[in-house]
Amino acid sequence: MNIMKNSIAALALTLLFASPAWAQLQNKWGNFTINPGSTVIALNGVISSEGGTFTVDGTLSTPVDLINTNGATLQGDGQYHIGGNWTNDANFNAGASTVTFEGPQNSTVASGGAAFNDVVLTKNDGLNLLLADNMAIGNSLDFQATNNYVVLGNFNLQAGDMLGYEASRHVRTDGTGFLVRTVAGAPVVFPVGNTTYNPATLTNAGTSDLFRVRVADNVLAGGYSGNAYQTNAVDRSWFMEEAVPGGSDLSLALQWNGNEELTGFDRTMAYVSSFDGGLWDNQAAGAATGADPYILSRTGITTLTPFAVLSGNFQPVVNILGQIRWKGDGVTGVKDAAVTFSGDFSGLVNSDASGNYSTALAGNGNLTITPTKNVNLLNGITVGDKLAIQQHLTDINPITDPYVWIAMDVDRDNEISTFDALLISQALLNNPQTLNIFNKSWRFVPAAYPLALPPWGFPEQIDLTGVSSNQSGQDFYGVKLGDVIEEFADPANFGGSGSSMAPLVWRVQDRMLEAGQDIQVTFAADFLENIAAFQFGLRFDTQYLELEDVEQLAALPLGDDHFGLFEAHLGEFRAAWSHHEGFELPHGSEAFHLHFKVLESGVNLSSILGMDESLLQGLVYNNQLEHNEVQLHFSPATGTHDAQADVLLFDNFPNPFVNTTNISFSLPESCAAQLRVLDESGHELFRVNRDYPAGNNMEQLNLGDLSAAGMLVCELATPFGVLTKKMVRVGG
Repeated sequence: MNIMKNSIAALALTLLFASPAWAQLQNKWGNFTINPGSTVIALNGVISSEGGTFTVDGTLSTPVDLINTNGATLQGDGQYHIGGNWTNDANFNAGASTVTFEGPQNSTVASGGAAFNDVVLTKNDGLNLLLADNMAIGNSLDFQATNNYVVLGNFNLQAGDMLGYEASRHVRTDGTGFLVRTVAGAPVVFPVGNTTYNPATLTNAGTSDLFRVRVADNVLAGGYSGNAYQTNAVDRSWFMEEAVPGGSDLSLALQWNGNEELTGFDRTMAYVSSFDGGLWDNQAAGAATGADPYILSRTGITTLTPFAVLSGNFQPVVNILGQIRWKGDGVTGVKDAAVTFSGDFSGLVNSDASGNYSTALAGNGNLTITPTKNVNLLNGITVGDKLAIQQHLTDINPITDPYVWIAMDVDRDNEISTFDALLISQALLNNPQTLNIFNKSWRFVPAAYPLALPPWGFPEQIDLTGVSSNQSGQDFYGVKLGDVIEEFADPANFGGSGSSMAPLVWRVQDRMLEAGQDIQVTFAADFLENIAAFQFGLRFDTQYLELEDVEQLAALPLGDDHFGLFEAHLGEFRAAWSHHEGFELPHGSEAFHLHFKVLESGVNLSSILGMDESLLQGLVYNNQLEHNEVQLHFSPATGTHDAQADVLLFDNFPNPFVNTTNISFSLPESCAAQLRVLDESGHELFRVNRDYPAGNNMEQLNLGDLSAAGMLVCELATPFGVLTKKMVRVGG
């Protein structure tokens, strides 16, 4: 029924609701008043809208919902009896009114920011008042029925006086919402609970203020977050805030139930702890009062934080954080370092991909932090590292970085010697005796330690004393033992932009194998102007070949200790050689022979002998520590020689490149050749025609004046044919 703006309609409605009626009371546009002593019952709810004014000075009752919306005004000093929801998004002036929530269903309150005067909660057993937004009660909140709760969720309830509360009727803080009350000199109870009743009582000897309190199950290591404690505490946290921080001098009493005490908790030696400075603080322990429930107090509180009740044997949890960075660039993290915590604490954690580590440790006192890592022993180590040590020892290229000194001390005897260089090469050759000595992969130095030359005696752990709070910034630098030339620890840097080192090309004569033969395989090199070190691995098929011996020749100062035959029975051969000075290798220089016994016939040598990067990466260095790859090239078997097969065009380096790159190729004999670079459409970007000597040759390509970018083609034309390689230019 619509109640229009006239007193006759109002009178008719009042008389109608004197007897049971199932009508819905609506007030649209007009003014409607329930006078003192009058009662209106709206069985199907009340709706005031469209700017109307509804004045309740008598009694308005509905077993379902009241809605005040769309610019309407609800006002008066009367009584409201609401069985359903209260929804206000217009104007509500509470005056001296009382709103009683009753009946056999939950009621949800959306106050729209308008304060109530008095609220009474007297619903059927087990039913609640639920907040849909922040709610304020200016005078009193009165609990009058058992098992009725005001459930906050994530909204705040501000109340003046609170009456009738107890364990079976109080405010439930089941989310982030707080109960808000004014606290001055007299004690003020905050009757709150989460799953059970855990009230807090505040007394303020300081400046009066609005205080907010909520309680949650569990005590968290980080106060607001982290793992829940399992022992030596009451399994509750009280969260408190004040509207205007500062000026308070609080006494706090907390209440709990015996079944909320965790294992190990001793209520005769307990204290109220504050989560201060990132830790639960310690206080003098004493006995709780009461006989279930129990109460414990704390005075002199000036800063509000989470609070908990802890046992005297409780150990706080401190967070330890740090980062382990590779000293090669000071930025890249060292992954999977095992960080051990010892002393008055105990723990173990691994660093992540960024080198970060963190852990939460229970206890207080002295702490030692020690990282270790002993996997991938040869990762990043090449014969170039051995060469760098040799050049350091001979003063050709002395190293002054103390961290690199640590890397060069492979045997960890606090000195750098030729034995350290030897250990590197023998480890590359897979010498098992060497790996018993060279058995540690990384060493770690506290980042804050001022390392100097010589670095010996440096600490490899961080020692902290009297730890009682969180410790961050416990950083280390990681040094990879043996990794002296740092670029190889970071594969992204492989290729060395601007290197002028040409590849090392081994040439071997192919042949058809016959069982019972003893064959000599000669490794002859193409021309190299400056060679100071090389390493590579070969694999051969043990069904056809048995390696019997290595014979060193005069082209380079090689010895038995430069070759690894330790796994020859598995078809594995390794070579690693270095010299602190560079040598020139004329084209065709014979460096060594491999002597094999042929076990079966019917295959070419080239089909069962080849380079194997999984055994040892093929690398060659000059005495400037510039590097390139090692290649194995088979010349056709006698009687089937094809000069075209002896022409080699190598991958440019670096690749990809920005403006400048080097193009290397090898010729079987002196001849005229043409080198061109084309874009994808076939447009010529670079050309050079020249007479080249036999062996390795190199041209530097500079496209700085051209904008072409992306995939390019390098073309080498000789009297023996045409070879092409793809290359990539970025930028342009």
